[in-house]
Amino acid sequence: MRKLLLVSFVLMLFSCQSNQGNPNNELALRFFDTYSKRKEVDKMVSFYADKFEYENIVFESETDNSRFLYEEFYGWKDPNFIYENPETIHVDEILTSDSTIIGKGITMPYTYNGREIAGTKFVIVLELDKDRKIKKQTDWFNYPMAEIIEAYHLKTSMEIK
Repeated sequence: MRKLLLVSFVLMLFSCQSNQGNPNNELALRFFDTYSKRKEVDKMVSFYADKFEYENIVFESETDNSRFLYEEFYGWKDPNFIYENPETIHVDEILTSDSTIIGKGITMPYTYNGREIAGTKFVIVLELDKDRKIKKQTDWFNYPMAEIIEAYHLKTSMEIK
């Protein structure tokens, strides 16, 4: 609950700041556009710093490898993910500062292994280094309970950190 309140506070703080003229606006648009298309792993990896941290709050998962994040964790190479449209997310709001990008939106519905998955609300927080590369990404997704349970069993059976 505290983490949810913290995200709400951060979003409120950023919403009070103007995004006009911030060079990170363009970076955010390029990042989320590429992310939404779910195809170009190399292009996604180019957004990240060499030293990088990833944390998925709900799944309590983390990695320091951006390629692993897209190929394995997000499953971009998994042919069992089937989307009806080329865009896999819809971003409702992007907030930026000199060192942070926050994207808020919803994933588009998809089918995985024949099972239909409804859209999921998300907040993605990207912290940038001095070169405007992502040094930390924190994902907050409102996953369906079935996915949380499946991920829990996968994590405990494989001892994934």
